[in-house]
Amino acid sequence: MKIIYIHGFLSSSNAQKAQILRRELKKIKDIDFQSVDYPDDLEYSVDYLCKTIENELEKGEKPCLIGSSLGGFLSIILSVRYDLKIALINPCLYPSSWIKKMGYIGKSLTNFDTGESFVVRPEAVAYVELLEKELLRYRKDKTMVLLQSGDEVLDYRYALDFFKDIPVDVENGGSHRYDNFESKIDNILKFFKNK
Repeated sequence: MKIIYIHGFLSSSNAQKAQILRRELKKIKDIDFQSVDYPDDLEYSVDYLCKTIENELEKGEKPCLIGSSLGGFLSIILSVRYDLKIALINPCLYPSSWIKKMGYIGKSLTNFDTGESFVVRPEAVAYVELLEKELLRYRKDKTMVLLQSGDEVLDYRYALDFFKDIPVDVENGGSHRYDNFESKIDNILKFFKNK
């Protein structure tokens, strides 16, 4: 089974959850794990990730995705386009609204992990707004959602309401990073393996 981790905004393939997944999944036979970096500029990130998925499909692999925060949003888009199973960790569902609320448009930001800077272009945010229309096409049978109410970055209730038609794993407390993430890996794997 191929599992791809898609990190959140201003993060990298070496994010804390990626490190946990790399360590834990290494212990399990027949799991090929990959954590991908993608461009910080959101106008280019989806195309980059689509090419990553298409490369896997050409090899005969249909990957499962684990997406955290913005990576959750991107995972939904990829799941809709390629019919993939996804596990979403404290997902950011409408990143364009969040970026506007934070006042990031036109600002130079630095990726926490890579140290690289980029400007949040209005065109990139407009592109993300178009992508957000695909959210409503998410596949209920292919989506697992894990939330923690103590998320200090995103209000977990938005995701809880958005995914009201499927079971959602909500833990009281926690944080945006998702505390004790290791304890959820077995459930994620069961979901991915279940036909």
